[in-house]
Amino acid sequence: MFIGVKKLLFQTTFCFFSISFTGIAQDSVVLQSATVEIRDIHIAGNKKTKLFIVLRELGFQKGASVKTTELETVLLKAKQQLINTSLFLFVNITKEAVSDSAIKVLIALKERWYIFPSPVFSLADKNFNLWWNQQRRSLERVSYGIALDYNNVTGHNDNFTFGYQTGYNPSGTVFYKRPNLGRKQQHEVGFLFHRGKAREVNHITIADRKTFLSLQSFARFQTELKLFYSLRKNIYTRHNFTLAFTNEKVDDSVAKVNPNFLGNGQSRIFFPSVIYRFQFNNANNLLYPLKGKSVSAEFLHHGAGKKYGVNTTQLKIDANLYLPIGKGFYFTTGFLGKFFLPRRPAFLFTRGLGYDDRESFRGFDAFALDGNAYGVLKANVIKRLFSTTLNINFLPSTFRKIPFEFYLKGLMDGGYVVNPVPGNNVLVNRWLLNRGLSLDIVTFYDINISFEYNFNKYIGQGLFFRSKFGLF
Repeated sequence: MFIGVKKLLFQTTFCFFSISFTGIAQDSVVLQSATVEIRDIHIAGNKKTKLFIVLRELGFQKGASVKTTELETVLLKAKQQLINTSLFLFVNITKEAVSDSAIKVLIALKERWYIFPSPVFSLADKNFNLWWNQQRRSLERVSYGIALDYNNVTGHNDNFTFGYQTGYNPSGTVFYKRPNLGRKQQHEVGFLFHRGKAREVNHITIADRKTFLSLQSFARFQTELKLFYSLRKNIYTRHNFTLAFTNEKVDDSVAKVNPNFLGNGQSRIFFPSVIYRFQFNNANNLLYPLKGKSVSAEFLHHGAGKKYGVNTTQLKIDANLYLPIGKGFYFTTGFLGKFFLPRRPAFLFTRGLGYDDRESFRGFDAFALDGNAYGVLKANVIKRLFSTTLNINFLPSTFRKIPFEFYLKGLMDGGYVVNPVPGNNVLVNRWLLNRGLSLDIVTFYDINISFEYNFNKYIGQGLFFRSKFGLF
């Protein structure tokens, strides 16, 4: 588990945070016509962010005509999009009448702190719970180093990340992306280069748990280059294309204990990958959405025929609906599904549930649910409890006022994992159900922390600590 730049900075400083954004200000503008012209747009507070980056997210432009009955919705959506850029701490939008049928839109912004240099503290385990309980807080399983996360480098909402760590699992990563290219600001390009090695390999799953082969030297070596391109024709949809080249090498002992780890007893493979991902997001907030909907569909293919010794395909869908139901209550539901071809690919490419926090089955965090297909239906009933702001005068002005939002959540997950060769794994090929309660604390800088109590007939019951730092 990698604890990134923002993650470590706030864990060591405050331990928990929340989020709050200024809404559309209520004013006394009285419009006396069926439509209104947006005569002018005035933007303040974007000290570094280029003006056209802000205008791109609004969904309207100077001179546009909007139905009077739809004006508040249009302005609210503009605020929503600006928040979801992750460029601003606060967004406030007001309107000012210039005639009976025309207005001026006033947008006040407060930019984030964009540069986060920090030490790196990285665990060999998937999450903090596993390291704390199963590995008994072993410091031998810790990697450490330095990292730099630099957002909005040139004012174009671009991002540069550099990380280097040594210790248990040494690695180095360089990442850059540049959106809003072209005359219509529809294109984005980027790259990622990663090189790392690990002293242990999760080479097989036994009794629904990851089983590791550990060596005194290094058991696994990986080098990866990814090239990104994204097309964004409107503010809600993206078409993402990735071309990747990966070199995987494992110690010969790994191939001996599990010949299917890389497939056919191989200890080294080099292969290309092609990924296409469609994304639609019309949610009110990327970090903790409570209104709207989102859909992501992904096609991934590893290899190019028999030449590379890899030929696997993966299809994945993630669809979510967020509904306010009144009096501070919300209902959210989502479906997550994945399907692999061929029926039994190499173990490295059969990643089911439990390997990534984004592909999880709540309550089954300690397990790895392998298979060539799975589906999970998630549902939550959420009650907004209260919000507050903590003032810390000795901090820089950007961090001095920390807004908090507190939510109580009832949750339920149900799902099924298909595994044609289950072995002694008993949680696959059967319906699974989990229920729970959670206290969620959310703040700016994309920090979301949950104290979650789950219970089901397989693990009994347990308290889980979850943290999300960053949007992706």
